[in-house]
Amino acid sequence: MKEGRVALVTGAGGGIGRAIVIGLARRGIRVMATDLREEMPAELVEESGVHYFPCSLETADGCASAVAETRERLGPIEILVNNAGIGAAEDGSVLECSFDLWLQMMAINLDAPFHLTRLAARDMVDRGWGRIVMVSSTAGQVGGPDRAAYCSSKHGLLGLMRAAAVDLARYGVTSNAVLPGWVRTGMSQQSAVKEAAQRGVTVEAVWREREAAYPAGRVATAEEVATVIAFLSSDDSSGISGQTITVALGASW
Repeated sequence: MKEGRVALVTGAGGGIGRAIVIGLARRGIRVMATDLREEMPAELVEESGVHYFPCSLETADGCASAVAETRERLGPIEILVNNAGIGAAEDGSVLECSFDLWLQMMAINLDAPFHLTRLAARDMVDRGWGRIVMVSSTAGQVGGPDRAAYCSSKHGLLGLMRAAAVDLARYGVTSNAVLPGWVRTGMSQQSAVKEAAQRGVTVEAVWREREAAYPAGRVATAEEVATVIAFLSSDDSSGISGQTITVALGASW
């Protein structure tokens, strides 16, 4: 991977986002990390040396601010990782999901990647090189119970990825998606707590069932997901665009 490239990574405060930031920084990428938190955890900044910009991506203006801040501090954006998202813990079935929740889920999980991709891709087109990575989910390939808005947003993200791959191919820009299965993060822990309460079991019992559902007998780690994203952000992935890579330890969904 060429050192010194500029990357914008959203949802960088914890879990998969944190691993992405550290993984790119260790490869010599200059990273602007964004998250809702007012302050990035001090140990992450110290460990990775990344820049940090707290902002909400729920509006077009918030997305524009993240792009503008990255350009001002680091220069034109060459790598965009759309990782920020709302999980399924507050979601519901098509009979129960409120329209307000639907709108919020789409604003963060789908509208924000559209705004950010549209804006950042201009830098990539000008430079004749770029990498866009959407962090979707295995829920972007199949439906799931009580996840009407979440599944819809993650399916939509794959459509955006494929459209961007076609539109930007002539400019040396690739667009791909990574689809993690269960990864033990703060977001997925919330869904485990919700499921445990509904079923009257322990949270650890939920996680044991999730692990048993994978051929490897465990869930993927955030670092394993981040390694795939680092590859898709590199020069070595130049022949791959418009594709999905599932990180689910052998599961076919």
